[in-house]
Amino acid sequence: MNLITVAVVANGSTEELKYTLESIVAQSTEDFDVITVCGGTPDDVTAAAHGYADEYVGFSVLECEKMLIPQCRNLAAANAKTEYIMFVDAGDYLAPESIEKIIKTAEEKKPDIITTRYYVSGEGEPYYEHWNDLLATVSAADRFDRALLNSLETEGRVFKKKFFDLYPGYPASPVFYNASFLANCVFDYGATASGCAGAVYDRRHGVFADGFAEGAGPAPENLQTLINLSDYLLESAAAIIKETTGAFDGDEYAYQELLSVSFGFVTDRFYRFFWYITDEMLTGIKNAFESLTDKMTEERKKKISEEYADLRFPAMYMSHADAVKMPLFSLMADFNAKAGFSDFLSSLYVSRFPFFELFIRESARESVPEEFAKMPNIRFLPDKSFFTDARAQAKGVPVNIKDASPLDVRTLSELSVSKAPRGLFQYLFGLKRKQYSAKTYLKRKGLNMR
Repeated sequence: MNLITVAVVANGSTEELKYTLESIVAQSTEDFDVITVCGGTPDDVTAAAHGYADEYVGFSVLECEKMLIPQCRNLAAANAKTEYIMFVDAGDYLAPESIEKIIKTAEEKKPDIITTRYYVSGEGEPYYEHWNDLLATVSAADRFDRALLNSLETEGRVFKKKFFDLYPGYPASPVFYNASFLANCVFDYGATASGCAGAVYDRRHGVFADGFAEGAGPAPENLQTLINLSDYLLESAAAIIKETTGAFDGDEYAYQELLSVSFGFVTDRFYRFFWYITDEMLTGIKNAFESLTDKMTEERKKKISEEYADLRFPAMYMSHADAVKMPLFSLMADFNAKAGFSDFLSSLYVSRFPFFELFIRESARESVPEEFAKMPNIRFLPDKSFFTDARAQAKGVPVNIKDASPLDVRTLSELSVSKAPRGLFQYLFGLKRKQYSAKTYLKRKGLNMR
């Protein structure tokens, strides 16, 4: 019997599913099973899945009504006959030697969880996921290992099937199901984890899956799911520390590290979704920040303040009206590019510091997608007096942007904490754009510079 099953959720197009299954067919070993789950997928996608099952030994298809990705994964796990199971979505890619390397790691170390290298491409800048990258080189990760805790929501992991027998598996939620499942394995069942640097998982879509995929959206219930997960992690950590040491004071290093991780989770959503969520949800985030910081030691608060200097910790923009009235940057889009405007705007609104106002030439209005044209911090000005009007209305530091290429998510963040004179910000903006463009080029060539 084979040791591992690769479970593929057919949640994309026929082309995406074939791309993924072809990468699996091209593996350097054939000692594994494949289950493709078609949860209410179109007929052509289902037909493609059956085509591979008919052609290749060990491939099978499960058809069911339309379900969330985590529910499809649970169905695959219930039907798997192997000791380990790995989950892949349509559109993703496994490097040729990945499964062979995973099998070798499983046989030699016998861990409960195996972490692979995790590469992201297809949305924005390609990159290796930093924390998964670290874990992939670790032979035995501690349950409080910060790399493990910081990568709760990422993919690229292999699990022992026993965890699906111990409890119901992935929660039926469109968001944070990876994090919830892994946290249960690690904290409730003390799962052992090992890395496998030789296995490479390339995720081609769904980088922001916990926000917008499948209509999940940054809804109040999804934010609450994140906050509940954070509470669960902290409560579990406290219980484990008390059971292990006989006491829990709250200043233990592992607990304080976990507070930092939870703070990072909430902070990340605050930045990425600021303009997409309601003021009520922003208040919920503020309350979550306060709850987390109340548990921190003074030393940890200082460390957090330094790490998130661009958040102006603990003071933040807590309403859209605040951000519109007091933007730090006044960006002037000095171009009329029809192609690329959407990518440019998307990069701004998921920036590490999305507190800006944006002036756009009236002649470029048609190039701006409707979802952005309605944003409260965008202004359309007449072409003839564009710069005069923009500078007269600017509430923040004026920065001229001459092309529609997307900004790196760190550009505005780093400018926001710069102590350079106001007059040098235009120069610094151009310099950082060039620096990150060079780094992006090198990353695409395989050199991940940070």
